[in-house]
Amino acid sequence: MNKRKKFRIVLDANWYISACISRNSRRTIYVNILKNSRLQVFYSTELLSEFDGVIKRTKFAKIITAEHVNRFKTLTLGFLKKTAIGIIPELVRDTNDNYLLGVCEGCQADFLITGDKDLLILETYQNTTILTMSQFLSILSVI
Repeated sequence: MNKRKKFRIVLDANWYISACISRNSRRTIYVNILKNSRLQVFYSTELLSEFDGVIKRTKFAKIITAEHVNRFKTLTLGFLKKTAIGIIPELVRDTNDNYLLGVCEGCQADFLITGDKDLLILETYQNTTILTMSQFLSILSVI
């Protein structure tokens, strides 16, 4: 792979949730990705809305305060680049996840990182490779 290329990635909302509530390995992985000069992480208004909707659920309110969530978002958004959504295909069984493919199209992502089996089964969408975080970290170690 090209050593000079800056790779465009999209993280599924579950990674933002995990990094926000985690105090150990997931947060460390997330921070390392955000600070990696070879990577540009993209988000959309829809992805941020999904994060907001999920993190406000009662089960998370018991773990994390609204103040902590706001601080996390403020710090994170400084590292992210906003993109508009491209065409949203109807490829995934859970139609609520199709917008992620539109985000990938909008920013011409190289990678979509997710744990969602319905997305992972696609393996690729246009020029975007869809993989788990472990798979991505393995690739990242060689690029």
